[in-house]
Amino acid sequence: MTVAVVVSYPSADPKTGEPLKFDMDYYKAKHMPLIDKVWGKHNMISWSINTFENPDPFTGQPAPYGVQTTILWHKIQDFKDAMADEGSKLTGADVANFSNVFPAIWTGGTGASGDRQGIEKNMKDFVYGQGGL
Repeated sequence: MTVAVVVSYPSADPKTGEPLKFDMDYYKAKHMPLIDKVWGKHNMISWSINTFENPDPFTGQPAPYGVQTTILWHKIQDFKDAMADEGSKLTGADVANFSNVFPAIWTGGTGASGDRQGIEKNMKDFVYGQGGL
């Protein structure tokens, strides 16, 4: 099972309420290459960055997070090994260079996933196959 490590930067500091200040240019140009260098040797599969509008355009409510990075691993032990790497101290210390709020971090297994090719194939099988119209 693929393991996801989710690193989420709150839209506001949970202690002070100060709004998130986030330097995305630095994050992409400096921090994520550092992550690749330190964690890549521990079997990291991939990473992706998502940003969220504040307020949320659908609800009008404040977005709980401004930026969220998802890092995929083959197994949890790979992530534990990466965190034990001396270089991980550098990744944690680097947060102050691009964010005024330290992220919330959690891990979990991927329960299910999909893509358009899979959806299109499944729909074609349904429409023209056994469950067809």
